[in-house]
Amino acid sequence: MSRITPDVRELIAAEISAAGGREVCFVATLDAAGIVVAARVVAVARQVTGDPTWLLIVLRAADPEALPAGVYTDDPTATRRELGELEQWAAVSGEPTRLQPRYLVGPWGAVVAVDASSGEELTAMLLAPWEGRPEPTRAERDLLSIIAQVTASAMEHSLLYARLRTQTDELNRLAAVQRDFLRGITHDLQTPLTSIRALAADIGQGADLTDQAKTDLETIAHQADRLRRMVGQLLAVSRLEAGALEPRQEVFRVEPIVERTWEALRAARSFTLDLEGPMQLAVGDPDRFEQVLWAVLDNAVKYSPPDSAIAVHVRADQDWREISVTDQGQGMDPEELDHAFDQFFRSDAARKSAPDGSGIGLYAARGLVQAMGGSVSIESAAGAGTTVRITLPAEAVEGA
Repeated sequence: MSRITPDVRELIAAEISAAGGREVCFVATLDAAGIVVAARVVAVARQVTGDPTWLLIVLRAADPEALPAGVYTDDPTATRRELGELEQWAAVSGEPTRLQPRYLVGPWGAVVAVDASSGEELTAMLLAPWEGRPEPTRAERDLLSIIAQVTASAMEHSLLYARLRTQTDELNRLAAVQRDFLRGITHDLQTPLTSIRALAADIGQGADLTDQAKTDLETIAHQADRLRRMVGQLLAVSRLEAGALEPRQEVFRVEPIVERTWEALRAARSFTLDLEGPMQLAVGDPDRFEQVLWAVLDNAVKYSPPDSAIAVHVRADQDWREISVTDQGQGMDPEELDHAFDQFFRSDAARKSAPDGSGIGLYAARGLVQAMGGSVSIESAAGAGTTVRITLPAEAVEGA
């Protein structure tokens, strides 16, 4: 592309001054439609050169809907003229030089054509009749080259923005479909799961059940509870994204919830709970915290060997209560760590070790903790286990 040298800047300033001192805006707004930008660059070419005959010829655009092929004037409301024989002849005549003027003489008389193409996005040129006028001088060629450079850049930006807007609209549509699906599926699953859990409990009260039957009923009840928690995660995600989730703000003890959540997982492995620092009460929503803790502990169990230990460390740090969950599992490499909180993200290794995962546990956990005024972070390395740290606001216990 041509470089704007000081002498060319002076030339442009002189041309603007000759045009009456009016300010010339070379670049239209980024979000303007392609035809609006096309009309604007024609207006700029006419204003700077003082020649009202300039036209923009669009031969091909990467997005024909955003910028159809045709002949454009400086009026964005004018009907676009289809390409004619003159425009097609000018496009292939002379030595094609990028962003440089070509003086052409043919059946339609003399014309000056300036390439204004931009890679694969746009094939275009500025065109003006030149019959009865001398060939453009060196200064005029430099000026036309700069105008072509600005034209190509402005048109390229317009096409790229149109493509981005289309992609954004499609992503927003898919996101809305996903949100509707999550809301629908969570409500549809809650009722039957509650019924399954209740029926399993009622049947379990029978005195004539065998030990195997009781074990099977306990398994049914446990799996129903597990599915209900997963449905709760989905519901939390949909409410977080809709901005409709407002956690309660209460003070509560962390340790009993940790113990209760671990028991609910029914994981047959070593588990330790360590406390450090002065006694403090966490501030937040105890039900939401239990939901977060279940997701983190469930991941620790799923992604670590059956005979490995899970450790929870709770400590006080000034105005915060920190809960660390550490496993001895497969861990995460740096790339996996970067995406650990992404919605529905599951690495290949995670899919192999736990095919039944949903990929929303950590995503929902972070959203819930942040809604309670806390934070979640992860420390992990491939093959070296993982530590998830949950931090919540805290208050000191009086008399402790």
